[in-house]
Amino acid sequence: MWWSPAEWAVLTDPDECGMCADAHLNENEHSSLVVSTATTHLRLARNQAHSGYCLVILKEHVCDLSDLDPVVLSAFWLDVQHAGRAIEQVYEPRKIDYLVMGHRMPHLHCHVFPQHASDDPRRNVDISDGPVFLSSDAMAGEVQSLHRAWHEKIT
Repeated sequence: MWWSPAEWAVLTDPDECGMCADAHLNENEHSSLVVSTATTHLRLARNQAHSGYCLVILKEHVCDLSDLDPVVLSAFWLDVQHAGRAIEQVYEPRKIDYLVMGHRMPHLHCHVFPQHASDDPRRNVDISDGPVFLSSDAMAGEVQSLHRAWHEKIT
């Protein structure tokens, strides 16, 4: 059963939104900031069960792609594309899956999910695999590599 109207109202309230509260921070419980643009934040997920798993989070609190004006929509997808290119450069996956859901966290974001040679292509993508947590130093190194690749891909 879907959220009740009261539950959905709380989930979609920007004042209650976890992504609005911490997507801009260098570190939060779930991820580390790689780069911010005028439109989005690119974050490397702490759970690295799939190496290179990132999220592109819209800065503005919007719940659905259909709510974006064309300019912001284009900028969002351009940032998603740049994230994919940076991930390709650093992790060399076989394929990248792009997932936009938002039924549990209704703040527009895209899961950028690399598929590697060791992954089963017949298995559904599961962002909750693992968890595999890197050391602080390893996480910082991955963030730095992605940051460098991001800037190489867009300049």
